[in-house]
Amino acid sequence: MTVLGGGPAGSAAAKLLAQWGHSVRLITRAATDPRLAVSIPPSCHKLFDAIGVSDAIDRAGFVRTTGNTVWWGQPEPRVEMFEEGAQGWQASTQVLEDALLVEAAAAGVSIERRLLGEADLQPREGAFLIDATGRSGLFARAKGLRTYGEGPRTVALGASWARPDRWPVPDDTHTLIESYDSGWAWSVPTSLHARHIAVMVDPQRSGLVRGAPARDVYLAEIAKATAFRALVQQATCVDGPWGWDASSYRADRYAADGWLLAGDAGSFIDPLSSAGVKKALASAWLAAVAVHTSLARPAMRPHALAFFSQREHEIEQHYSRMSRLFLAEAAPTHPHAFWRDRSDSPAAPAAVDAAAVRAAFEQLRAAPGIRLSPGDARIEQRPCVRGHEIVLEPGLVTGDESIRFVSGIDVVALRALGPRFSQVPDLFEAYCRAHGDVPLPDFLLALATAVAQRWLVVQ
Repeated sequence: MTVLGGGPAGSAAAKLLAQWGHSVRLITRAATDPRLAVSIPPSCHKLFDAIGVSDAIDRAGFVRTTGNTVWWGQPEPRVEMFEEGAQGWQASTQVLEDALLVEAAAAGVSIERRLLGEADLQPREGAFLIDATGRSGLFARAKGLRTYGEGPRTVALGASWARPDRWPVPDDTHTLIESYDSGWAWSVPTSLHARHIAVMVDPQRSGLVRGAPARDVYLAEIAKATAFRALVQQATCVDGPWGWDASSYRADRYAADGWLLAGDAGSFIDPLSSAGVKKALASAWLAAVAVHTSLARPAMRPHALAFFSQREHEIEQHYSRMSRLFLAEAAPTHPHAFWRDRSDSPAAPAAVDAAAVRAAFEQLRAAPGIRLSPGDARIEQRPCVRGHEIVLEPGLVTGDESIRFVSGIDVVALRALGPRFSQVPDLFEAYCRAHGDVPLPDFLLALATAVAQRWLVVQ
């Protein structure tokens, strides 16, 4: 099979498939742009472990970070720390991609560094092609699969800065984010004395539309951001600025027989979430599982590809909602068209669900006993991941959604056990006997969710 693109998604998918016994050819450009940097959240450690690159990430020597410092709709900084003891990574994209390519080669992937041609975009008979060419999306574009939203476009202008001493912020390992009247600014350190600093602007509402030099527009935007203006006063711009289209997009389809779109080739989320690398690695892992399943168990191919495509769609929708909510949070402070055009966001469904789950928990806690019966959801065979494959297992189906686990608790099993017990402690002990010990808070959350969603009904 062929993987196009040697970024995090392409390298990870290729490595996994080679480990699982497949012959994999990866084609990537001759050189990586050394100027870009990314912030990687602590939750990526699970993906690094699953892909088998944790040691390589440790050896890369990235700056470790404990959180974010933000000026978001407010003049004073808000320091957001990760969970106690957790650390993320601030990574140069070149170093990250080189480290992952080395791991892919060690797993047996054949790597070709060259420009991609028309012939490379044709899936081979009986094989798979994974497009992991990022925003370029060479296969996705050639097949007309990419769709941009109807909202305004966004352009990112970035540059590398350096200063001889430490940066004047509460924690100079942090990702820095600041909203200002006509855009927002973002920065990650690549060393203790160097930072990548970018601004996100509307190309139709900035000097870019009038043909102003990118450097002038970039510096003018930084001058509007109070904290970032102070940040660069004693610093030197050593490279850049350079620009790229940072508008969000998605694919009409993410997979079909013979091809898949992984990572940014399929969809691109607003950098505001700082989840780009995590999303790319999760997409690569699932793409590898779907391809492996399709080749190892041909009868499961339609289910595997449909499952991958649906999950990619759901993830893109999730991060799009998150970005709209973040943007709407800052909009009241900035009376500018940049924010007005991006702040029309519906209430988050998760907030409604959380309130319903809390109400269900209080109902269960206050009741002297419980009488549960199966609720509205039906049980059907649906695809899910087991090990390196996608298999069909029973799932709770409501509308178009299929759910099997909530906080690690098997809700199909919980639904079957629930009617047999009148006390929550007895139900918890029975579940642990049948399915192994689980944390009580996770069990209670899953039970309350089942009641809130009417998968189980309290009589």
